Amino acid sequence: MRFTLAALALSVAPGALFAQQQAQAQITHVTLYPQGAQVTRNVQIDAAEPTQIMIPGLPDGTDINQLRLSGDSVEVGAVSLIDDRLPVSAPAPSEAEGAARDKVERLRTTLEDKEDEVAAITARAEAAEDRIAYIKGLANVAADPEQGLSILDALGARLLAAREDAVAARADARRADQALEADRDALKAARQALEALTEDAPATDTLVATVSGTGTLTITTFTDAAGWAPSYDLRLDRAAGQMRMDRFVSVHQASGEDWRGVDLTLSTARPGEQAAPPDLWPILRQAVAENQDPPRPMPLSEGATMLQMRGASMKTMSDQVLTPQMQGVTLTYEYGSSADIRNGVDALRLSLDHLDLAADVVAQAVPQLENTAYMVARMKNTSDQVLLPGQAALYVDGALVGHDMLSLTVAGADLDQGFGAIDGLQLDRIVTRNSGDRGVISKSNQQVEHVEITVENATGTDWPVRVLDQVPYSEQEDLKISYQAEPQVTEENVDDQQGILAWDLTVLAGESQTISLDSTLSWPGDKVLR
Repeated sequence: MRFTLAALALSVAPGALFAQQQAQAQITHVTLYPQGAQVTRNVQIDAAEPTQIMIPGLPDGTDINQLRLSGDSVEVGAVSLIDDRLPVSAPAPSEAEGAARDKVERLRTTLEDKEDEVAAITARAEAAEDRIAYIKGLANVAADPEQGLSILDALGARLLAAREDAVAARADARRADQALEADRDALKAARQALEALTEDAPATDTLVATVSGTGTLTITTFTDAAGWAPSYDLRLDRAAGQMRMDRFVSVHQASGEDWRGVDLTLSTARPGEQAAPPDLWPILRQAVAENQDPPRPMPLSEGATMLQMRGASMKTMSDQVLTPQMQGVTLTYEYGSSADIRNGVDALRLSLDHLDLAADVVAQAVPQLENTAYMVARMKNTSDQVLLPGQAALYVDGALVGHDMLSLTVAGADLDQGFGAIDGLQLDRIVTRNSGDRGVISKSNQQVEHVEITVENATGTDWPVRVLDQVPYSEQEDLKISYQAEPQVTEENVDDQQGILAWDLTVLAGESQTISLDSTLSWPGDKVLR
């Protein structure tokens, strides 16, 4: 048994101190975090004088340190939490349990009656086989074989009739037994339903609190056996230049109880994680003679003394995480209707809402790494909400094309989302031969590279294509790097990455375009290139 000091005091003689009542708490609201959940229960209180109220049914292992009670016109005194407080007498069977037992008994009796009928048919077959054996026995006791055959010939009609009776009875018994399968299945299902109603209830905790007043008592508990994660369906309509984002949440819980008809809030806060940054401790270093022994390691007690002398305050790890707080910006989503989330469900998917974003669809390629272009929708998060990272199913014009992880996108930020390879757009990137070299001309203080990129459109549709490539960059004055490109680059240092170049082209159906890129590196003759 687990109890607090308050529980110990009350358990001595609770009836002598306060009146005692038992009440049931109803779960009304659940706030789900990415890891964990806060569960809110309400109990109606009507106690003019201080009363000890017992509220059973809290999940086994409820942490009293994370248990909070507040009252609307209700004063709350001592609070304790007790394991497995059982009722004085076993409850009477419920109406559903009684009906289930009656059904099991009715189906069992029906099945036994039909099995008796099958047994009677089997007995007919056995009787026929007994007649066959008797007739054969008459022939076996004959004085000589000829006499035995004469007896069998005389009784042949009866022997044949007995055999036919045995075969027919065995067939009737087989068909009758097969017809019982439905009755056996029905009885099995009824027994399982009864077991579900009568199985032992899971262990629970009982809340004991001293209260007074008339109003609503609110109880909040925290469990880490729950959580939620976002997921998305991204539906790109190329003709409309729009992407519909259907948003879902996958929730799970194994708190030990079902949450039925609750108001559900989804929060991005992480109350179970560290709430404050770690402390940075002073580092003591000493310069000593080369042949002197190294300084003795400082014991923790001495270090603490020195820090206190310097006016520093030392915190323990428990001080840092004692009070869980939100870190950063917290978003909350109110689920629009009541929710049912059963205990132990692996995942329950709930529909949240949808957003429509304007999409500029382009083909994007990195020919240095792959010879295929990919469809990319370039968008801006025009909503006033942060798009949380989560799994996304990708659709183009109604067809599923793949899956991806949506990245975190704040309100107003750009969002580029790939939608799979475009098989008809092919790219070649080659370093052409120049002056007998293999595409690279090297001197003692100069290196020249010539690259040609070809984009071929065999899709039957005009495509805007964004091609990414690169040239080296330098942070030294002695190393000079220059390049020339035809056509000219559209953007340099893409995404603030030095040397990354981009060309925005329009490649017509059935045609191709070529990009030429020459880069030159020069450095002093007394140095080498690394």
